[in-house]
Amino acid sequence: MNYIMTIMLALSISACSMQVKDMTPEPTVQKFDLADSEADGVINARDDCSDSLSGALVGNLGCGFDHIEKESRTLRVNFTNGSYAVGNEFLPEIKQLSDFMNEFPSANLTIEGHTSKQGANWFNNILSQDRAQSIKNILVNTYNIEQARITAIGYSSNKLIVEGDDEESHARNRRIIAVLSSHKSATDMKWTIYSVDQAAGISNHDGKYYQQ
Repeated sequence: MNYIMTIMLALSISACSMQVKDMTPEPTVQKFDLADSEADGVINARDDCSDSLSGALVGNLGCGFDHIEKESRTLRVNFTNGSYAVGNEFLPEIKQLSDFMNEFPSANLTIEGHTSKQGANWFNNILSQDRAQSIKNILVNTYNIEQARITAIGYSSNKLIVEGDDEESHARNRRIIAVLSSHKSATDMKWTIYSVDQAAGISNHDGKYYQQ
């Protein structure tokens, strides 16, 4: 009897030893797209802006950062004493200003009229406004710029650029300054070793007009 039980126990132990458990892990099924098609550092599964500009600085969701760029140009027109008539020599500059406004249809223009300190203050108030309005009229009537985009302001002699009492100083103070500003959206770009060199070629100066 003991012999039979010994044999049965031995067979049971042998059967257990033959049951080998497979420890090989099952392959993991990838549920998310880990590729980065735009090479912007954000995987496709998390990228909410799949059409972002190449080289743009992006956030955690792959979308770029936009900022507002301001462009301005300054036009200077001088007048004879007591007059708001615009000389023909200034028409090419006014034409360039109208071209700039047509290029940036969302831009608005502020025209400042200024006088010298000669004459009564009440007269200079009217004269400075007339000078600003004369430039606005040329832009509206000759170059078809919408008048709603233009603001004409007279400053009398309150903003002198020179304090002298000679004729040269008075002539410089009798002037128009037209400042046009256009706001446009631009995407922030990643900094690279070439960024400084690229930025150096942006600025352009041409005398009476400047862009910044």
